[in-house]
Amino acid sequence: MKERNKNKESLKCQAETRTAAEKIIIKQLHHEIEYRKKTEQVTQDARNYAENIIDTVREPLLVLDANLMVISASRSFYQVFKVKPEDTEKKYIYDLGNRQWDIPKLRELLEKILPKVTSFDNFEVEHDFLDIGKRIMLLNARKIFRETNHTHSILLAIEDITERREIEKGLEKAHKELQELASELKRATRAKSEFLANMSHELRTPLNSINGFSEVLYDETFGPLNEKQKKYVNNILTSGKHLLLLINQILDMAKVEAGKMNLVLSNLPVKSLLNEISLLVADMASKRKIEMLIEIAEDLPDIEADELKIREVIYNLLSNAVKFTPESGKIGMRAKRADSGIEVEVWDTGAGIAPENMGKIFEGFFRVDTPYSRVTEGTGLGLPLSKKLVELHGGKFSVESGGLNKGTGVKFTLPIVSKKEV
Repeated sequence: MKERNKNKESLKCQAETRTAAEKIIIKQLHHEIEYRKKTEQVTQDARNYAENIIDTVREPLLVLDANLMVISASRSFYQVFKVKPEDTEKKYIYDLGNRQWDIPKLRELLEKILPKVTSFDNFEVEHDFLDIGKRIMLLNARKIFRETNHTHSILLAIEDITERREIEKGLEKAHKELQELASELKRATRAKSEFLANMSHELRTPLNSINGFSEVLYDETFGPLNEKQKKYVNNILTSGKHLLLLINQILDMAKVEAGKMNLVLSNLPVKSLLNEISLLVADMASKRKIEMLIEIAEDLPDIEADELKIREVIYNLLSNAVKFTPESGKIGMRAKRADSGIEVEVWDTGAGIAPENMGKIFEGFFRVDTPYSRVTEGTGLGLPLSKKLVELHGGKFSVESGGLNKGTGVKFTLPIVSKKEV
């Protein structure tokens, strides 16, 4: 009896032990199921996240397996290449679109280059598709390894650069045409300058004779003239001198533009030169009742320059100031030492320059349209020629104006030792 009870208790203990073990196993199974559910959810979330990124990217994307079968494609791939998911996914890449993707360059990338590397950028492929026509594409490929099953897939990005290449070709063609046009304009400018130089020279020779004989007549070297004759001869001489001045300006401008202007450099006492020219212009100013103010620094140094060219610059600027300033106005000149050179400024309270004309004042033969320019003579070469002559010496030249009827200021600098010689 005792033995039987003992067996019952033993069996009961075994049953309880087995039940406890089963409960533990069942609990572990529940944990495993929950873990797998969570893992699958995480995997699904990761897949959805990746697919959303792929669909958001503007460039077409393909995901291929190790055998070059299409796993998935981005929305832009379907839109650009006008294909459907059912005709793309789980298809061999070369079979897509009735084997339109069987492109030798693509095979080279996927079968020869990519197996040796993990990535490749900017692999250019050109192909003529039946539905969308000729396309130039840049392919970027990445191999993605999966540690779980030791397999890899290929992410293939396709950038359509057809329009960019057309634009680049158009820009290249336009650039080439612009270069040819620039060369032609340069040749035309040189030819124009040489023509002007030759014509000015041919005109100046007989004009010198006219002026010379007019002076002889005016001085009554070969006999007296009556009052009317002397007046007419003086008109001829005055007009001839003015015409000679214009021809000389054209000749100088042509020489500068043709690169044939030579500077005859010497030690130039600028202070004396400025005083001398200001005295010449003072007479012109006084006749028009224009006040003239001169400020020349005592320590103004001598410079290395072409005296005739600098004289021409200063005279041009001062005579322009007189020409474009009304009666009772003011003109002036300031000169001082500045760094390793000198600075000269000629100013006036005259006609001024409109803002829209500031970009045109250095164009040859351009004259600002003012009441003063309509009654004064000139070619419009004085300012651009002066600028070029200053720059030939290695100096700088600038013009400022507050606008119409607000005066003009012209400033230029010259180095003490000339920096250029043409």
